[in-house]
Amino acid sequence: MKHLISTAFALLACFNLHARPATEKPNIIIVFVDDSGYADYAHTGNPTIHTPNITSMVHEGLNFPQFYCASPACSASRYALLTGRNPARSGFRWVLPPTESKYLHPNETTIAEGLKNQGYATAMFGKWHLGTPNTGNAYTPNALPLAHGFEIFEGTTVSHDYADSHLIMGPSSDNNPTTGYASITTKVPSKLEIMQGLTKRYTDRAIQFISTHKDDPFFIYLAPNMPHLPVHSSEEFQGTSLRGPLGDCIEEIDNSVGRIRQALADAGVTENTLIIYTSDNGPWIRFENTTTTYPNGQGEARLNVGSALPFRDGKGSTWEGGVRVPGVFCWPGTIPASSVEKTPASTMDLLPTIFSLAGEPVPGDRILDGRDIRPLLNPENFTGTVPDFNFVYTGASSNGIYAARKGAWKMHIRLYSQTGNNYGFSASSSNPLLFNLEQDPGERFDLSAQQSEQLPALQTIINDFQSSLNTEGTFWSP
Repeated sequence: MKHLISTAFALLACFNLHARPATEKPNIIIVFVDDSGYADYAHTGNPTIHTPNITSMVHEGLNFPQFYCASPACSASRYALLTGRNPARSGFRWVLPPTESKYLHPNETTIAEGLKNQGYATAMFGKWHLGTPNTGNAYTPNALPLAHGFEIFEGTTVSHDYADSHLIMGPSSDNNPTTGYASITTKVPSKLEIMQGLTKRYTDRAIQFISTHKDDPFFIYLAPNMPHLPVHSSEEFQGTSLRGPLGDCIEEIDNSVGRIRQALADAGVTENTLIIYTSDNGPWIRFENTTTTYPNGQGEARLNVGSALPFRDGKGSTWEGGVRVPGVFCWPGTIPASSVEKTPASTMDLLPTIFSLAGEPVPGDRILDGRDIRPLLNPENFTGTVPDFNFVYTGASSNGIYAARKGAWKMHIRLYSQTGNNYGFSASSSNPLLFNLEQDPGERFDLSAQQSEQLPALQTIINDFQSSLNTEGTFWSP
């Protein structure tokens, strides 16, 4: 029954008699999963994980086979999605532990803040991980979502594997752990039932929010904790996939997508809602060859790691497997069905694109690294030229520059992998690596000697980006 959602909701949408008129301001839903590999889905070729609802989005919408997150690690990637800016501009490390004194700076402008300016109801359900109220920052509420444009929040402060992970909700008069929030539970890793129910909890809240705000434009940022290790799913999905706990977990996320689309159909807003599905980074392959075992019956971590094939490496790496992620856009009636856009795009493109759709001006007092990609969604409805995709790969604790891409060409000037494996390569500014990603997406064949004429343009991208960092600084270090 759970896999029939993708076909049932489409029929109901056709007969819904209470649909509100389409407006110029579409509803926006971003589903931002955690540590999911490019090849964890049926539409990207996975033979054992069934994802019919995400596949339905592909068939009814637009698939970007060259879609990027902005960083191969959590906090930095989430910063970039919400602000449209490269993580090197954040002023903090690529992963913010619970003890970190920094957080998403109050001067940053998020998607939620811009949409709130345009009359949107805004909500976030899921993992925040952009700063935690703690002694390091004097328990400031500025570290949490309500200070960054979200009117409602329910989720974890950090990943569910941190001992100090805290499940909270707001707004609330409880003022715990900080002003405006209520504690649902502390020490999330020790609460098996809580972890197993996170995906369903967030989905239920999102559906409730859709029902409440069906007559208003709304924005939902749905950020499941899964499939970050240790993977968990609710009892209904345990043992139901052909890929063990990882498959169970992703198939529950897929079911959540179907439930949300059903809720949109029930509310009569399917054709006025843009849904975007992507991931914060690639799979955590550092555990592929270890015997790390999680408690609570989750078994060996290596059995529950996703796949980035055909790309090299995964989370924590600026090889393609760390940053190439699913990118599916579904907006029935606006985005043509079964579209494939081979132009590269990234999560940084979401803010300028969404602001343009909602009529919100982009901030003019800072550098935005994202582009308005509306013409890629539907060139007949949205005219204009999309700027070239010149992408700078940042990574490691300092968010330093590791590589750049222009057109088909990618140049590495530094290498890093959490596995410690550089696959027989080395790279530096004076001896870079060069790959043609369209012909060699797995980055196997270095062409720096044969195609050296490509290197200067890539080095210019890096130099210009570094110059912009030096000039602008960050809100934490002007």
